[in-house]
Amino acid sequence: MVMTALQELWIGTIILLATAALILSFLLRTYYQIEGNMLRIVCGFLINQEIDIKKIRKIVKTDNPVSSPALSVKDRIEIYYDKYDSVIISPERQAEFIQSLKLINANISTNL
Repeated sequence: MVMTALQELWIGTIILLATAALILSFLLRTYYQIEGNMLRIVCGFLINQEIDIKKIRKIVKTDNPVSSPALSVKDRIEIYYDKYDSVIISPERQAEFIQSLKLINANISTNL
């Protein structure tokens, strides 16, 4: 079946709108929230992760450009938890954020 120019235009428009919706969901719905002893990380509609703050081992500043639930490319921190897991995030007020985590788990080591 041969597609007409109008059909191709519609397909292109749908792909463009889906891509824009995905990018907007990341920009408008990325946040990090402390709920009791849990750190909740939300990024768009794809990532909704919870980390037990008591299992966080260390937090370090990083410039690793790997894809992560962090809107900033420059001001990132990497949180190491459990035995081998880590996540990179970029909270706006890093010092306050880390202090809030350390109030729950004083054993968190950091280079900040």
